[in-house]
Amino acid sequence: MSHDDALAQAERLQEYYKQELERQRAMNTELRSAVAEMARTFQETLAASVDAAETGDLVQVRKIAYANRAAWQTYLAQIVAAAAASAPKK
Repeated sequence: MSHDDALAQAERLQEYYKQELERQRAMNTELRSAVAEMARTFQETLAASVDAAETGDLVQVRKIAYANRAAWQTYLAQIVAAAAASAPKK
């Protein structure tokens, strides 16, 4: 391999690593946002559930718990999809 070939290969690798770093940063931003949204939703539903429990409204507590479970499943599916979409191509 000539010096020029080695230099060209190094430049290609550098560009690849730069693109990979940007992809990872974008994925991290998406994941942080999803986790923050999950935490916010959890806090809201927890507060609503506590309020309902304090008033003795067990039907409402149950509804909130089911809605919370559905929301968590949706968020987790979004996180898995985002991670799969950002996985490096081979």
